[in-house]
Amino acid sequence: MITEKRLYATGTILPLGDGLTGKTVISKILINPQISTIEHSHIIERTRKSLNIEFEFSNAVFQNGESAIHTSLQYYIFPGQRQKTHKQSSTFEEIINIFGFFPALEKISVLLLVHDSSRINTLKSLELWLKIALEKKWLYENSLVVLVNNKIDLYNPDESFINQIKNGIYSLVQQKDLQIDKNQIKTINTSCITLEGISELRNMITEWIATKGKYGIGTI
Repeated sequence: MITEKRLYATGTILPLGDGLTGKTVISKILINPQISTIEHSHIIERTRKSLNIEFEFSNAVFQNGESAIHTSLQYYIFPGQRQKTHKQSSTFEEIINIFGFFPALEKISVLLLVHDSSRINTLKSLELWLKIALEKKWLYENSLVVLVNNKIDLYNPDESFINQIKNGIYSLVQQKDLQIDKNQIKTINTSCITLEGISELRNMITEWIATKGKYGIGTI
């Protein structure tokens, strides 16, 4: 029997941000690089505000020189509300307390800080979400942090202001003495409606996990 060795890389992607910023929709679109017009419409029309933790998984092959790296991308999507909207709703903290410790969150490969570019308050609150990730020690030296300026079909963010936010993210990371380089803080503009920036974000995530994720070797 002929066996073939394969190189595998896996990593966790964690989108954080306020409710209704598009975390769930972005994740559902990112896992499907060959998304059809019908599938895209269904995601846009049928995705509802998450009241619980959701999981999305996808696989991709990344060519690194002569090596093909089979990547496993694992998305953990938490609700963005920090206060109850009604009795049945769950807050972010409640979900964390109910489920306890997630081994996959011990070292986050990619942290997506998602905001709605048409609502300035969702951008300002990203500092709080980043502080939560830092306090829970989800980030480490091989983490990529991406500021996702979502819903640019509604409003184009001011680039100078975005750069200030990016610098603020780096400053907060440095305060925790994490060995994260400034080049590990990225920004990208996206729209789940027009799909602008989605392919670039997917490639960014896949390449990072393929080159910086957790490795393993298997045979087929």
